This record gives sequence, structure tokens and C-alpha cells, in this order.
Amino acid sequence: MKRTAKIILIGLVLCLCLLVVSVLVFTSLVDPNDYKDRIAKAVRDETGRTLAFGGDISLTLFPRLGVTLGPVSLSNAEGFGPEPMVSVRSALVSVRVLPLLLGQVRFDRLRLDGLVLNMGRDASGKGNWEDLVGRSDAAEGKEAGEDKDESRFPLEVAGVLVEDGSLVWDDRAANSRFVLKGVNASTGLIRPGALFPVELAMDFDCINPDAKGSLALKGQSSIDLRNREYIHKDMTVRVTAQGKAIPGGNAEAALSFKLLALDLIKDQARISGLECSAYGATLLVDGAVKGLTQGVSAASASVTLRPANLRTVLAALGEGAPDTGDAEALTRVGGTADISFETGRLEASNLDFEVDDTRVTGRVALEKGGEWPHVSARLDLGALDLDRYLPARRAEAASPKRDGGGGDPLDDTVLPADLLRKLHFDLDAKLARLQIRGAQLADVKVAARGADGLLSVDPLSAGAYGGTLEVTGSVDARRSAPVASSRTEVRQLNVAGLSHDVTGKSDYAGIANYSSELNAKGERLRDLQSTLNGTFSFSLSDGVFPGVDLARITRSAHSADKKQGRVEGAATDSTKFGSITGTGTVSDGVVRNNDLEVKAPGLRADGHGAFSLVTREIDYMVKAKLVPLADGQGGKSSGDLLGVMVPIHVTGTLEHPRYWVSLSEYAKALGGVVVDTVGTVLGGVKSVVKGVGSALDKTCCDEPEGSDKPAAKKKFLGIF
Repeated sequence: MKRTAKIILIGLVLCLCLLVVSVLVFTSLVDPNDYKDRIAKAVRDETGRTLAFGGDISLTLFPRLGVTLGPVSLSNAEGFGPEPMVSVRSALVSVRVLPLLLGQVRFDRLRLDGLVLNMGRDASGKGNWEDLVGRSDAAEGKEAGEDKDESRFPLEVAGVLVEDGSLVWDDRAANSRFVLKGVNASTGLIRPGALFPVELAMDFDCINPDAKGSLALKGQSSIDLRNREYIHKDMTVRVTAQGKAIPGGNAEAALSFKLLALDLIKDQARISGLECSAYGATLLVDGAVKGLTQGVSAASASVTLRPANLRTVLAALGEGAPDTGDAEALTRVGGTADISFETGRLEASNLDFEVDDTRVTGRVALEKGGEWPHVSARLDLGALDLDRYLPARRAEAASPKRDGGGGDPLDDTVLPADLLRKLHFDLDAKLARLQIRGAQLADVKVAARGADGLLSVDPLSAGAYGGTLEVTGSVDARRSAPVASSRTEVRQLNVAGLSHDVTGKSDYAGIANYSSELNAKGERLRDLQSTLNGTFSFSLSDGVFPGVDLARITRSAHSADKKQGRVEGAATDSTKFGSITGTGTVSDGVVRNNDLEVKAPGLRADGHGAFSLVTREIDYMVKAKLVPLADGQGGKSSGDLLGVMVPIHVTGTLEHPRYWVSLSEYAKALGGVVVDTVGTVLGGVKSVVKGVGSALDKTCCDEPEGSDKPAAKKKFLGIF
């Protein structure tokens, strides 16, 4: 036994000595530089490219068997310039000796210094690498049919080290170019299916798009070429960039993830623990994608946006802060959602977002349809103070200019037909509380639908100031001009509360009921107003109406010494009433009312007249008389009571109404003459677009002095 072991040991020593002698003889007799021309010729014959050696080739024996190359370059494809497609200042490739003696190939660390890749496409879209692809298809096909012994020739490299490398991508088809420079990369031991550490740092410089900056990456990766699986774990990436193509001009972004797995056989990928931070916002994602190589066919993800200051984000993006009523609005935005995608459909479900103090839950889906996608949504917005997000109200905005300065708001397009025909949506939303322009609404519900140019709201309902509000409506844009119609019901609304919240004052009071059925046609606001038609009714009870004191004006007219001149209302006046009721019609933008009835303690009044929504001018008359009754609501009407009627004119505009009595007309009334001088707007004789016409022709009656400077008064419900 000892003799046998001794013989084996002597044999191994002799083999080792023979190998050493053979290697020494080989290195002393063979110079690899003598084969450079043969190698270059073989490359030229196979690829048509020129392989140039700019230095010597040297062999290394111990501790590794390897080859060291000086400068080497491979020429570019024809038409891509004189620069080599691939070049390197120096390279070192070696294999481990012991595995080689056992018939296995184990590469040592691959070192590349000054690696340069010049890649690109010509104007036709052809790449400079395409003539090198597919030349060995026959050989690859043969190998694919063989039962290869992966254990004899596996991919195993002790590591890869690239120093001061660069990559140039010149895409003439897209007129873009970018350069990666200062590329430094290193890896650990690379084996099939095993994780290895990887680090990468580089700078980039792009032309069209204009951007430059740097990138650093660190983590672990694995490569399984046989199963075409690639895994990356615990990766961190940091990017800094500047340039016109970068939102905001500058950006710093950090990205990290726990796992990214690519399976090219199944053509899918999954990622977990993704965290991306940029511009002051952080996004977290866990998801999966199908269709990596042939186009994404399905995807799903759980997305979380950490609470972020949207104003800070917009500022970092170079966008101005939005004009909001509250400067602190949009400073806390974040939430979660489940995103799913399949060909033709994108959905965000389980929405749970917070925008400041508002919580939004529900789902939103987009589905491929006609020219625009079909949008469906089911949302619960909790409590929403819309005034925080609407532009701040300014004094000059209260009365828009209509004299051409800055554009006439009546020319604004509010129902663009082309846009309405593209809309396809299905919306259901509810809010526990909504504030808009100071008005407080509760239990708001809205259901809206739209398809093929036909849009509807059925209904929009809410509780408001002890009462209810309900609106249904539709817009039919299937024809050349949109036709809009609406039905509105307001029941038992506390006007005092509404007045206080909207104006900040408690000038108005009463319980209001209102109903209307209206329709109009056109795209512009002017067209809609001038074609408005329909009917309405209203009633107010137990309230206060500001801007005019009907009793005071009536008493002043009675007590006037002279029966010439005028008696006008004061801005501080108000009328307490038991009830105000009336009905009316709207025809071509002119609102008419012929049965106004006011019942107030010590006063009765009726009224009739009209005003134009387009010109905003009023032509109205209230006939009031004092009565020896304290009854308000429920008392006798003015026609049932004795007393001389005092004709009170209401003229001016909706924004600035004027209340006045012509004493000469009052004198006629004392003589039993019936005064009724509202103009021809009631007959619709003249165009309301050009003006109310002779409805405001003051030759019909005695105009009060100083009428060229009407006193500003308040309006209520667009009537006075």
C-alpha cells in the first residue's frame, strides 16, 4: 500500500515537472505577437472589421495563466465615422491553473482599462452592431441541439474591473446623443445563479435631450444565462442631473429596492421595496410586470406616496405655486393605491389619499374607448373646503369688466362642443361636507355620466342651511351647438346663514324656496345667456331684504311737500317682510316676473318687470302702499287693502340696482291714474344682445335727477 502511494506521488511530481518544463519551453519558443496578423485577418474575414493591436501581447504563467493586451481596437461599421466601435487601452484575461488541469475553465478577474464603446444608429435607423449579429447562427443552432455539459464550461469569473471607461450613443435617426464617461465598475465572483457584489460610478452628458450629471450604483446581482434569469438585490442608485431637459433645471434623486427579478423566458419582472425620492417627494412601489420584450401586456403595483409638500415639489420642478385661497393648501399630500394594468385598461383601486385635511377614498379606472379613454370613478371625498384651493377672491374680480378691457367674459367658451363629444365618463362621488365660496353644503352626492356628446348630472343633491338642494341637468353636444337643460329645486333654505357665510354679513334673512326648469343653447357664455328659456318660482318668508326700505320710501313719498323730484333708497336701508313670492319666465335671456307679492308689517306691495342677463340692465316696478296692519306672512294682499300705491322703480344693473320714486308719478297715482311704465322689454320687441332697448328709455317717465351716476345698491337672487 505504501509502495503504491509512493508510485502515485512520484508520478504526480513527474507530471507537474513535465508541465512546468513544457510551459517554459512554450513561452521561450512561442511569441504570441507573431500571431497578431493572423488574428486580425481572421477577424476581418469573419466580420469585415479591422482589429488593430497598438501594443504587445504578453503571457503570464503564475499565479494565473493569462494574456495581457496593450491598446486594441475594432473598427466601426461603414458610414459611422473613423472612430473605432470598441477600443481599450489595456486588458488582462487569465484562467486558474488547477481547474484547467482538471478540464474545467475558471476565469480570473477580467480587467479592462480605458474601455470605449461607440454605439449608434444612422439616419435610416440601422445600428452599427447589426453587421456583427447572426454570423454564428448556424453554430449556435448546433450547440442548442446538443446536450452540453454546463459543469465543464460554466460562466465563472472571479470578477470584472472596468476603469475609466466610456460609452457614446449617437442616434442620428432620433437626432440625439449621449455620452457616459468616467465609467468605473467592479464586481465580485460571478457564478450562475449566485449573487455577486457590484458597484458602478459614472458621469453622463447628453445632447437632445440636454442633460448632464452623474450616477452611482451599489448592490448585489446574479446572472443565470441558461434560465435567462437576472436578479438584483439591495440596490441603491443616486443621480444628480442638470440641463434644460431636467424638470426644474436641477435634480437630485435617490432610488433603492430590495429585489428586482427579471425572467426573460416568462417575459416578466417583479420588484419589491422600491423607494424613489426626488424633488421633495418619496414614492414606494411593490409590483410586477408582464411583457418585457414584446410590450407590456399586464402590470400591478401597490403604490404609496409619503406625505409631501406639493408646493415644495412644484417649486423644485420650476413651476410657480398655485393661486389658492389658503397659502397653506397642498402642503400635505400623500396616500396609497393599488394600480393594475392590462391591455386597454388602467385602474387605481383602494385609493386612500389625504390632501391636507381631506381624505379621498375609492377607485378610478381608465379604459380604452373612442378618441379619449372611458373614465369611471367612485369617490368619497369626506370633508372638502374647496375655498382653500380656489383662487383667492379679489375686489376687482367681483364686477368683471365688460367694456372690452381685458376681454369680455361673455365671450368665454364654457361648453366646447368638440371637447364634450370626446368625453366618456361615469362618476359617482359623495362628500360629507363641502365648502365653496363660503357656502356650506352637507351630504353632497353627485352622479354624472357622459358618452358620445351627451352628458348628464342626475342628480346633484345636498343639504344646505336647514334645507335641501337638488339639481338635475344635461348637455347635448351631439349637434353643432350644445343644448343645456337643468331642473333646480331649493327647499327651506335659511338665507341668513347663507348670507353670513358667503358675504361675511347678515344682511339677508328668511327661509327660501326656489324651483326652475331652464334650457339654453351655445358654446359661449354670451350665447347661453341670450338663448336661456324656461320658468321659475320663488318664495321667501320671515326675513330681511337689504338695500331698500319699501316702507320708508312709501312714507317719504306720502309726506313729500312737493310732487316733483325724487325719493331714493339708501344703501343702509332694509325691508323686513313676512313673505315674498313670485313666478316668472325666461325668454331669450330676459327674465320676466309679473306677480311679485310682498307682505310685510304695515306694508303691502306687488311688482312686475324684467331684467336682461346679457346687458345686466333692470326695468322693474314695485307698487307699495302702507296699510294699518301689522300682519306679515299670511296677511291680506295689496289688492285687498285700501291706500294709494307708490310706484317704486328699480333700474340700473344687476350689480348696481337703483330704487327710486318719481314724485310726479306719485301725484298721478293720488289722482287715480294707474301708473305702469315698464318698457317694451316685456314684449320682447328689441334685441336683448344689443340692450334692453326702450325698456330703459326714460322718456316714459320722470327719471330722477343725477341718473348718470347711479348709486351702488345690493342685489338679491338676481331680482332687485
